[in-house]
Amino acid sequence: MERECILYAGSYADIKDPGIHAFCIARDAEGTQVKTEEVFQSAGVSNPSYLTVSKDGSMIYAVQETSVYDGKEGGGIAAFKKQRNSLTLLNTMGTRGTSPCHLLLDEKKRFLYTANYSSGSVSMFRLGDDGSIQELCDFKQHSGQGKNPKRQEGPHVHFIGHSSDERGIWCVDLGLDTIFSYEVDAKHAKLIPEGQRDIHLPAGTGPRHFVLAGCRKEYMYVVCELSSEVYVFDCSAKKPQIIQSISTLDGCKTENTCAAIHLSEDGKYLYASNRGDDSIAVFSVEENHLLKLVEITKTEGRNPRDFWIGDKLLLAANQDSNSITVFRTDLSTGRITYTGKSISCRKPVCLVSGRN
Repeated sequence: MERECILYAGSYADIKDPGIHAFCIARDAEGTQVKTEEVFQSAGVSNPSYLTVSKDGSMIYAVQETSVYDGKEGGGIAAFKKQRNSLTLLNTMGTRGTSPCHLLLDEKKRFLYTANYSSGSVSMFRLGDDGSIQELCDFKQHSGQGKNPKRQEGPHVHFIGHSSDERGIWCVDLGLDTIFSYEVDAKHAKLIPEGQRDIHLPAGTGPRHFVLAGCRKEYMYVVCELSSEVYVFDCSAKKPQIIQSISTLDGCKTENTCAAIHLSEDGKYLYASNRGDDSIAVFSVEENHLLKLVEITKTEGRNPRDFWIGDKLLLAANQDSNSITVFRTDLSTGRITYTGKSISCRKPVCLVSGRN
């Protein structure tokens, strides 16, 4: 095997059960032969469903997707130090918001942000020099409701990403069909609302995650959970503008909700996961930054929550079939082909890469 990487899976698990899994993924030069091996497991926190890894691979942060933390309403986050083939828990802290489902690491400014889904809020934490979580320094509670009475009865923050100008963050609220913009005041450790930079999507679409174009970060691709669409925004102007919407189902009538969205390493192809149809939609990114559907491929599992793409491979985390399925990617067409390999993993939710 010529190339290998470490892949971490976050999952739903009780505090005493392993919830974070580390896998070694190896392949040959062509990507035709793939070998997978679980390196270690880690327990100690409840429902570490979403993870993020520091650039040097030494620190891993996890949400604790719960409604109660330390006897009080809210979820939590945890900081781990990677030491050889194990993780050491440094500390945990409550988020004040319930069911945190995503987190964003800002290593330059030394902050960590969490999206609290059920309560519809954003938490901002200061990080210590050792990587531990020091304090909850700011908290923003959203309010309102959306068009869908069952899924948008209130705010539901689902994802946080860096803004295109890197001055702040964008927080995706599925319940309010809005991506809220905040400037990061690093000196005072505060989030400053920038209402003029908020991004509004059509009512009932339910935006979930976004990704920015690799070389032209002013273009944003937003996957919408409730409408099974990808929206393309031009964020170069003062007010971001919709320039395209495209279905992830290509006319299919399957009951479906979208989950994750990622770009290929070269930025030429965009991928989005369908839950219900249990598939990955593949789009080519055209010269005008618009999308063109290439194919829709089944993930060979149920409820693909997240997927990882890189190094001529795509791995899909199928939550309801307790599996991570392995696909080859064609770098010239973007198409994916199932290798026949599947990794056993209980309720996988998130896949992120880290260094050996």
